[in-house]
Amino acid sequence: MTSDLLKIKKIRSKKKFTISLAESCTGGMISKYLTSINGSSLFFNGACITYSNKMKIRLLGVPKSTIVNYGAVSHQTALAMIKGLKIITDSEILLSVTGVAGPSGGNSRTPVGCVFFGIGSKINKKYIFKTTKKVFHEKTRLAIQKKSTEYAIYLILKELKKF
Repeated sequence: MTSDLLKIKKIRSKKKFTISLAESCTGGMISKYLTSINGSSLFFNGACITYSNKMKIRLLGVPKSTIVNYGAVSHQTALAMIKGLKIITDSEILLSVTGVAGPSGGNSRTPVGCVFFGIGSKINKKYIFKTTKKVFHEKTRLAIQKKSTEYAIYLILKELKKF
């Protein structure tokens, strides 16, 4: 993953952008990885670690009805998280992550390892938002968090290729 982080840094040397995150099930791990390389302050704006539903609602403005109707682990919540992040930051790349890292807490709709990612990118002064779902079949909580972090970095790189 270090090579991916260095790719982000290299892209930043050619194009101006910042990245902001809204993390839940990764608990700050994506932020940790992004800040592990020298020079990350040039592109990493910051993160909200909104682990609880209460914090998703208070910090990011996720409507309570979204969580009640669709669950904290859903496309709708991941989307609301990045839209809330857009309001509090002016970053060109926005990423949210919400999921079930386990070992318990899953159900038939959102099993352990189910993670939703929201990605927003500002291209030509307009934000485009989308979400994606992944189910990781790793055996431990930490392994699911690591896989989620790796996938988040992949999504960021994919968006940066559009710049």
